[in-house]
Amino acid sequence: MAAIYELETQFHAGEQEMHKLLNIVERDNPTSPYLAPYAANILSRSPLIALGTLDDQGRPWSTVWGGELGFAQPFAASLIGVESTVASYDPVLEAISQGKAEGEIFQGNETTGMMISGLAVDLEHRRRVKLFGRLVGGTLSAVQNGAEQVHLVVKIEQSLGGYWDI
Repeated sequence: MAAIYELETQFHAGEQEMHKLLNIVERDNPTSPYLAPYAANILSRSPLIALGTLDDQGRPWSTVWGGELGFAQPFAASLIGVESTVASYDPVLEAISQGKAEGEIFQGNETTGMMISGLAVDLEHRRRVKLFGRLVGGTLSAVQNGAEQVHLVVKIEQSLGGYWDI
């Protein structure tokens, strides 16, 4: 089991090269290969989450979604749910929903599905958590003024949380 953990938490070759070029002291990778409890706590206390993905042509897109505290939160081991009102023309929403209409379920695959990156931010307490996972599924419901309510489930494969100094 230790060998699997070490393999999943080694720095990527590109990261190792950057550390070497910047003369950063060698250390362990602080990334967890699951949704760590600290990361889950920050996620549930964050009013904002930046999300990113690739569309069907491989182009990267990012967006910021928000809501009341708890709009994004864990609900099972390394599974998170996000429920937010989003503009219908949001490029991440378009890529994730794959053209599905209101009420239709869009599905992913938690091991080989669409990659989703996230950065949950708690500005008040200057904390953030970086997330990486795969789309499990979701659905859309129409709301007023060209916006949609999105319900999203993501299987988290990596998390990294911390404070920042300003």
